[in-house]
Amino acid sequence: MKLFCLLLLFIITIECIQSKKTIVRTYTIHRNNVVKENQLSAYTVYDSSGKNILYQLKPTSTDIDTIVVTDHPAKNMVANLEGEWIAKIFHVTFSIYDKKLNEWIDGTIKKDSKGFGHKYSVEWNSKHLNTKSKLFSSKMEVYNTHQKELVAEFGNRDWFSSRNIVFALKTYTDQVPDIIFFFLVAIKDHRVQEAAAG
Repeated sequence: MKLFCLLLLFIITIECIQSKKTIVRTYTIHRNNVVKENQLSAYTVYDSSGKNILYQLKPTSTDIDTIVVTDHPAKNMVANLEGEWIAKIFHVTFSIYDKKLNEWIDGTIKKDSKGFGHKYSVEWNSKHLNTKSKLFSSKMEVYNTHQKELVAEFGNRDWFSSRNIVFALKTYTDQVPDIIFFFLVAIKDHRVQEAAAG
């Protein structure tokens, strides 16, 4: 019994050490507007201090739902997301500008229809990500699909506030652009709002 307890303690210690991730970047993402039914929100992305604006996510809803991402203060378009995700349909594509290659690289986000909660798979530039989220949790984790490695996580910073919605985002990799995580914040936030509205 003593040997079993020591072995169990050793395994738990190893798991705890392995689960500690080095944070590459942190952001706070603020929802800017009060959302009306079937309308997308705008977001402002700040650095970890919450004082310096880095990006703006600006939505439009016509025949296709679109979010344009601009950097700050230059206001250059650096990414866009478009598709259908308002009316229970989910088909989304996006493009992110790669400065090094001087080209736009396309990707997709698909909703996993199995089970409850908000589960998505992302493909971009030969990278595959998937999300995990508990049913009544504001937290979402993003994993590298092939390596099963946590690459980002985010959640509503103040679950009980209905006026000032702020998300805390932590990234653990440089392998994919952080803009993908901004898109996932916007999509999950919209789906939660949609569910709350009935």
